Amino acid sequence: MSYFFLDTMPWSYVISTLVLPFHRMIMYLLTGKSELERIIANRTLPFSSRVHQIENSVNFTISNPLDAEIRQAKFDQKKSLVHDQVYAVIHKLDLYQKLVKQVESIRLTKVISTDEKQLELFEKIWSRLVTQADDDHEELQMISKRWTKIGFQGSNPLTDFRGMGLLGLQCIEYLSRDRETCLTYVNIRPPNDYSFAIGVINIVSWIVHLLEPDPSKNIHFHPLLTHFSIYPCNLDEFFRLFLLVMQEWHHFWIGQNANIMQFEQLSKIFRAQLLAECQQCRPIQRGFSAKISK
Repeated sequence: MSYFFLDTMPWSYVISTLVLPFHRMIMYLLTGKSELERIIANRTLPFSSRVHQIENSVNFTISNPLDAEIRQAKFDQKKSLVHDQVYAVIHKLDLYQKLVKQVESIRLTKVISTDEKQLELFEKIWSRLVTQADDDHEELQMISKRWTKIGFQGSNPLTDFRGMGLLGLQCIEYLSRDRETCLTYVNIRPPNDYSFAIGVINIVSWIVHLLEPDPSKNIHFHPLLTHFSIYPCNLDEFFRLFLLVMQEWHHFWIGQNANIMQFEQLSKIFRAQLLAECQQCRPIQRGFSAKISK
């Protein structure tokens, strides 16, 4: 047995994990209802809170399939409205699992210069953000110093996607669809800019890390599960959430009158507020960055 794992876990979490099975058994004997039934029957809980409690009840993880829970929920669905609601929540958890795996698959897709679909994304970014002047009609150049103009670290943008892969590229293209707004992010004058392209890739990584627990940071729940339990649990909503977080980051950054050397420091503050929003048992809301004190 690895005692290092126990040493790194909060004792309250370890104790609750050991005691929980006995507590569930005693409550079933007293009430005649399973933990899931008791959660659903508590009408004072909002739907997002029920999802969070059921997440804990079924020991929800991304890697463990919910096939057995879904089969049981479908079987029990005909029994009562309570079981029908249990199925609705379990189904949401299943959709969340699939979304996280889809996002991870895109993230792990390497960005290369020979993929036609990826080149189409680069072409759109180039025409919308790099060649900004009306009389600038230069064709796409995959190796060009002009990429640094929009915040890539060098003349070859491919090297900056190693961490977030195709997901990072898709998010930059998604932002560029609103060209006018996106150019306000790109054209912040030095030294107050945050290197747009690299900033976007960092923001994508922040969101990806909130899809799953992180015991090393004492996060033992799925921070974004509440958001996706209320809104559609699909890739379109992931991109909409990314857009919201990007807008909040930009407003926060501008309000700080910061320079690029403060990026790491301010990103920690912003990410802490983003995590705090995830703990409110509600979707991420526009304007949350205004809660950060200067």
